[in-house]
Amino acid sequence: MSYYWASILPAFLPTALLLAAHWAARPSCGPWSLLLTSMGALLAGIGLSFALPASQFAALGLGIAQFVLLAGFLLWQFTARREFFWQIALILLAGLLWGRSPVLASLSTAVINTDFIVNLASIVTAFAACLLLGWLTSRLLRELPRGRWPLLLAAGALLLVPLSGNILLSLMKLQALELTRARLSFAARTIDLETGAAYGALLLVGLLVAVAVVRLALPRRQAWQAAQPLIARRIAQATYRQTQRLLGALALVLVTMGGVHAYWDLVASRPPALSAATRVEIPADDELRLALAPMMDGNLHRFAWVADDGKVVRFFVINRLEDRASPSVVMDACLLCGDKGYVQQGDQIVCVGCGVHLFKPSIGKPGGCNPVPVENWRVEGGEIVIPKASLEAGLPLFSTVLTIEVTDPVSGRKLTNTSAAFHYVYAGKTYFFADEAALEAFRDDPEKYLPEDKAAEPAAQGAAP
Repeated sequence: MSYYWASILPAFLPTALLLAAHWAARPSCGPWSLLLTSMGALLAGIGLSFALPASQFAALGLGIAQFVLLAGFLLWQFTARREFFWQIALILLAGLLWGRSPVLASLSTAVINTDFIVNLASIVTAFAACLLLGWLTSRLLRELPRGRWPLLLAAGALLLVPLSGNILLSLMKLQALELTRARLSFAARTIDLETGAAYGALLLVGLLVAVAVVRLALPRRQAWQAAQPLIARRIAQATYRQTQRLLGALALVLVTMGGVHAYWDLVASRPPALSAATRVEIPADDELRLALAPMMDGNLHRFAWVADDGKVVRFFVINRLEDRASPSVVMDACLLCGDKGYVQQGDQIVCVGCGVHLFKPSIGKPGGCNPVPVENWRVEGGEIVIPKASLEAGLPLFSTVLTIEVTDPVSGRKLTNTSAAFHYVYAGKTYFFADEAALEAFRDDPEKYLPEDKAAEPAAQGAAP
């Protein structure tokens, strides 16, 4: 639900502030007229978005049209004529741009169910909240006319700055402009500002409310308290309370909208966190043994093994069936999403990378977004036995590297794996060296620097700085 709410605010809130400043300097019109006009323009814009082709030429043309329309709107503010054209045009354009986003496609469904109704209600309430904030802001600007032009320019910048980046990016994609690092950097930085448009608009209204408290509320409160005649005192009291109610309503709407939007950004949009992994060590016989009985509860049991070079290999064990023992040992990674990992939600395993839900009985089967199976494990004497080589095969799937203490086998110096200048793989084990001389000495005669039981022919070897 908060996903759809959060998609509405950046698309419509700056436009709502522009229209609030527009109507603040013009004769007021009925709220129902504005509401019906806005809803009609929104639906027309969304409908028009389906007719436009999804091409770079269409995106460029739409961006230029939006730029011209916004520039014309700002120039029109030097007049005092009441025009519904700008109300219709700006909301229609905002609806068109929002309709071209992936949000609307994710709302579509073949059936009308509870999720569809809740998501649609979220969109309607978010749009209504934008209109309400715009209407309250327009009323405040009538009381504080000096804030009108600063709000116009700031809200216009919230739209024009990212728009300039989108236009530049379209021109480079169409090869009308040469692709350069400076241009691409400018486009990326300005387009990224779109994500903060909602917070920027809410901040502008918050600053306007703060100014109104100092310039309107406090002086009117003092005037009420200082008024002597009864009639003048009641008039001053009514004026102050009217201002107090307006500012209170604005503050309530600001807190509500900001809270819902921040909840999406900080909580709801975050991927699920992985449960803590139990760190395991592989004994000298190169076989990891895990007790089978605790794994039979149907829950995901995550483990982590740290290789000689500090890379962390995560894997988990889960019993796939409820009526009998059917354990599966898999890597906490897949070939499609990498090492994002998996979490358990009820009877399903969810890939953190793409959100796909997997049934527990399918865990252990290769392919798709299923976790990569661990090979050659077995159940023996009430234990799950995993060969070290099977875990080493999963090293390329993971990227996390822990900083661990290592010893230079030549000089005996204590180092860390992340700060060592050189490393060398010998007999399947990674050794770290403080300098190139130590590396060369070890490479020429490894057995000289290793204990008797570890000297062997190299299974794989290589050096890297």
